[in-house]
Amino acid sequence: MNKRLRTSVVVLGLTVLIGGVITVIQSQTFANEIKTEVKVTGDSKTSVTKTETKATDDSNQLSPERKKELTHLAQSKQPHVLLTEHGDFYPVKVPNKYQSDQVANLDNKGEEITSKTKQAILRNFTYEKKEEEN
Repeated sequence: MNKRLRTSVVVLGLTVLIGGVITVIQSQTFANEIKTEVKVTGDSKTSVTKTETKATDDSNQLSPERKKELTHLAQSKQPHVLLTEHGDFYPVKVPNKYQSDQVANLDNKGEEITSKTKQAILRNFTYEKKEEEN
């Protein structure tokens, strides 16, 4: 029993040690590091160059095509709800007909949601205010 306990403690300790080493190595991969390269020709040092590698943002690693694609997706997907100071507007598939003063087309400049607004249009998606039931 004593030998099994000692073996399991040693195995557990080595597992934790290896996990810690892997974590440190991975964090150092993304950290700022300074490398010094020395070129040696024969017995004499000919040049010393210093190279700095800095950690980069994930957003900087995206290609311009991927950034464009993500921007397009963000602008073409319909939000689940529009939260405004005049109430919450929820998406509808088949919009009801309202008078023009009760509809706010947010795609047009200058139009805003007011307390009379019952329907909002944003990026060609239609939203309607849910009436509170008393």
